[in-house]
Amino acid sequence: MTYEALLKEAYVKADRHHKEREAVKLLLMELSHQTPSSFFMNQKTEVDDEMVSRFRTALDRYVHQHIPVQHLIGHAWFFGYPLTVNEHVLIPRGETEQLVEHVLHMIDTWFDQDHVDVLDLGTGSGCIGLTIALEAPHAIVTMSDISTKALEVATMNRDKLGAKATLIQSDLFSAIQGTYDIIVSNPPYIPRNEPVDEIVGKEPYMALYGGEQGIEFYEHILEHANHYLKPKGLIAFEHGDRQKEAIHTIACRYLDNIAVIQKKDLAGKDRFTFIGTGGILK
Repeated sequence: MTYEALLKEAYVKADRHHKEREAVKLLLMELSHQTPSSFFMNQKTEVDDEMVSRFRTALDRYVHQHIPVQHLIGHAWFFGYPLTVNEHVLIPRGETEQLVEHVLHMIDTWFDQDHVDVLDLGTGSGCIGLTIALEAPHAIVTMSDISTKALEVATMNRDKLGAKATLIQSDLFSAIQGTYDIIVSNPPYIPRNEPVDEIVGKEPYMALYGGEQGIEFYEHILEHANHYLKPKGLIAFEHGDRQKEAIHTIACRYLDNIAVIQKKDLAGKDRFTFIGTGGILK
């Protein structure tokens, strides 16, 4: 059986069970240790029996047990970096890559190019903080999370990628000291009673749900941010596509003399809020 035939077989099963074809393709490509280009070139190559068996077993776990493909292969790609992920952390999404892109652009535009202090609140796998540390080497990055299991994953990723970052166990600001130029966060923002896909449901509950309206964590962060943000600072959020107005209102309630920029993701959904103090973003 060729890779092409095996993939077609898998697509039929995925379609029948309403699973994503791209996830199936990623699973086969990663299990066979191929790059996208080599996978494309090898479509007519015969697959050995052991690989066919491994793939079909993993495919069944994805299709029938709803195990995320990233958990099956043990990592997710983020900004070109392979990040270890498991059931203790949220799987990084493309929208979060866009958040990081915006933050890196703002670092280049608004901040000292010799030194910028960054706090990543609720770091999970470490995808935000570690990418900033790797892409902006002058950034002094602190990453926090309430979950010890999540911090173990983030530490593993930091060491694997050779990034420089300090990790702290903290319930939002509870163990944070000092002030920062940038506070960036992608906190849980799904409303408590909103249903999610079975695949998403395999991810940690505490990383998904943000209270009754999904804005509980934003309110807490904005209420206390003044104590941890430098006079000229930036707060950067990813959020749900129906939370734009609520977050803007909360920011104006707790912070004075701010500039607020809100941006859409590549799908055209309201997804990011950036709050500048002391002339930042104006």
